[in-house]
Amino acid sequence: MKQFKLWEIKKYSFVKYAAALCISIMIGMLALIAVYMLPVKNMRANVARSSEIFNYEGIYPQLVNGYKYMQLDNFTDSIILGAAIYDGAEGTINKVVYNYHPDSQQLSPELALTNYANEVSAYEYFGISYERYWHGYLVPVKLLLLFFDYGDIRILNFFMQNILLFAVLKLFHRVSLEQYIPAFLTAVFVINPLTAAVSLQFSAVYYIMLLSTICLLWLVRKGKAEEKKINFLFFLTGILTAYMDFFTYPLVSCGILIVLYLIINRDRIGMTGVKALFQKMLLWGFGYGGMWSGKWLVGSVLMKRNMFVDALNQAIFRASPGSLQGEAYGRFDAVMKNISVFFKWPFFLLFLSGGGYMPYLDFESLRAV
Repeated sequence: MKQFKLWEIKKYSFVKYAAALCISIMIGMLALIAVYMLPVKNMRANVARSSEIFNYEGIYPQLVNGYKYMQLDNFTDSIILGAAIYDGAEGTINKVVYNYHPDSQQLSPELALTNYANEVSAYEYFGISYERYWHGYLVPVKLLLLFFDYGDIRILNFFMQNILLFAVLKLFHRVSLEQYIPAFLTAVFVINPLTAAVSLQFSAVYYIMLLSTICLLWLVRKGKAEEKKINFLFFLTGILTAYMDFFTYPLVSCGILIVLYLIINRDRIGMTGVKALFQKMLLWGFGYGGMWSGKWLVGSVLMKRNMFVDALNQAIFRASPGSLQGEAYGRFDAVMKNISVFFKWPFFLLFLSGGGYMPYLDFESLRAV
């Protein structure tokens, strides 16, 4: 009888999460339909006003020359802005599913964007689809482009992200976890909040990480950090990551929450705690994978075309070893290439000074803020 009741509880939980996933897919699709129905005239004008930024900076500018840590991704940002202002003859549903952005065989991506935005007729433009992703970031980007240009959005990003970061640090103090602030800030510095503000490409997951951290710490502060609520937070974070991210560093939104959960429950982590930990990771993965594949399912139904084949082929291609400029590389090489970004003297000195100095920082003065 007890096993039957347990099975009933698990069945109810699965149905609840599956229903939440279906609702999220529906809301996500409706939100994109709503912003795609907005006129793009003002959006296009604001991107046109941003042309000088792309003309001056190019595709991959480095805020500090020689430091890839400070490198922006204007290449992907040009795709994001292009998708926001694309105004082809396709219908709204078609655009929502395929997420076209303008391109030209005669121009590089950022120049194709600026010339398209300025309606330069000397070049031929065509729409390129990018249907594997939700492109949920277009919901805020399209709304912002109604009133602001690319430079304005960069500055607004910088302000908003730092306000959220301050809120996170404040909550760390409120729940008496200030000793973990150095470790959290180290993770933030690795992400690089400056490039996260200036490149739209890097913004989405950073926002999700900050907001989910705020939610978890707020639950702790209010004494509402029940397992069910934390589980649902992991699940929703996975959904939001799949919806908003353009495949940058999605695991950060799960990893930070996992570490925080371990810290909060550090006094009672045992075999039961390990089980709860894996449960939360699985729920994040269920939300992430379910939401992502939900785009392929809805798109396949709406367009009467199997989108799963292209998505899975691309996933296999992205996960496999390849070559760069004729030189073969594997997964280990890819990891080392990312780590090598920090093989610079300032990072080495920061590590040496931070390791000895951080534990003695006086965080008490921040309590009064």
